[in-house]
Amino acid sequence: MKFNDTLTTLIKQSLEVGATPALMGEPGIGKSSFVEALAYSMGTQAFTLPCNQLADKADLTGARLVSYTKGDGSQSYKQVFYPHQVIQECIDYAEQNPREWPILFLDEINRTTSDVTSGALTLVTLRRMGYVELPKNVRIVVAGNDKGNVTSLDEASLSRFAIFHVEPDAATLMSVLGDNLNPWVTTVLTQYPGLIFQKSTPAAIVADGQDDDDNGNVTMADLFDGGEEMNQLTTPRTIDNLSKWLNVADPQQMAQYLATPIKIGDRETSLLNETIEAYVGDTMFTTQLVAVIAQDLASSAGGVQQNRVNVPKPNCYKSLKTAADITHMSRIIATLTDKEKSGSLLYALWEGTDNARLVEQLAQAMTQIEPGHTRTLVEMLTNQQIDHQNLETFMETDAPIVNQVKPVISAFL
Repeated sequence: MKFNDTLTTLIKQSLEVGATPALMGEPGIGKSSFVEALAYSMGTQAFTLPCNQLADKADLTGARLVSYTKGDGSQSYKQVFYPHQVIQECIDYAEQNPREWPILFLDEINRTTSDVTSGALTLVTLRRMGYVELPKNVRIVVAGNDKGNVTSLDEASLSRFAIFHVEPDAATLMSVLGDNLNPWVTTVLTQYPGLIFQKSTPAAIVADGQDDDDNGNVTMADLFDGGEEMNQLTTPRTIDNLSKWLNVADPQQMAQYLATPIKIGDRETSLLNETIEAYVGDTMFTTQLVAVIAQDLASSAGGVQQNRVNVPKPNCYKSLKTAADITHMSRIIATLTDKEKSGSLLYALWEGTDNARLVEQLAQAMTQIEPGHTRTLVEMLTNQQIDHQNLETFMETDAPIVNQVKPVISAFL
């Protein structure tokens, strides 16, 4: 199943009914990025625990022997569990934001020791770590690799999850990275979306050997999975890294690289090919990208792809929309946190329905727009993905928050 709106909807529904989704797929395809975007769209946060960085079960459970004084005054010891820092941060956040569904994301659950995997599965089943229980509003999502050097999960373990076998989606990657994605890369992915994930033909490719956690680089085991040679992959992660390099590379220097012939083994190619292959391997993606770059350098043409903006929808938004009257709506708004008010205003401005009454009430009750929401608001304005009628209502509302953001909004009108 591709990383797209359909998968987002299905995962949200799984979380709503209390199931634990498991995203299983190749390394580097964007599982972590998907969960972070999912949490943002739900108006909450994701707390990522890379299980492959844990040496043993004690690192997860935090089991420690501590001394204590018995009733008769003598000293003894007992085992006490201190949850991993990430788990504790998720618990604290959930307790401070009871109407949200913060996500505890157990990443690389089966690319670690069987002992750590067992501990993670216990957390999913019992929803507790020692004497510390997970708050009821915490939702758990796990991710793992279905190939390579992984710990296999038995049927009893698998039955605890709703398992989604995932694969990358070019449109989603372009949407997530937005204008940060290099225009040359955007052109290739738009024309050939199937090139989003590919394995190299045998060649000598660079790697740094760090562990794979969907935020770092491909592991040595991943690179060797296809054979004895170290072969770089074309994945959303490696494409993102390449895009960052292309964004800062000097066009004249790239033209020189393109005109510099080299030989890799028995294969004759260019220095530009070799450089791009260092990031994404010797794949058809590289072939098409070099062709696009060569054509663009020759004609000095280019373009920018407009992408869909990810606007978060807080859980409280439904109750605001179904409020019977302004008095009822005002009472609900009075119970919301600043983040919930900010997120609700953002979604009300984006939603293509008449939200004039809601926009007015939120604007009058707010003191600020959250920094992350401000960035999303600018993206909405830049990509013209904001409801103009709702925006007009907001701009005409007599409220301090309107005066604060008017200069920013006016720049796009």
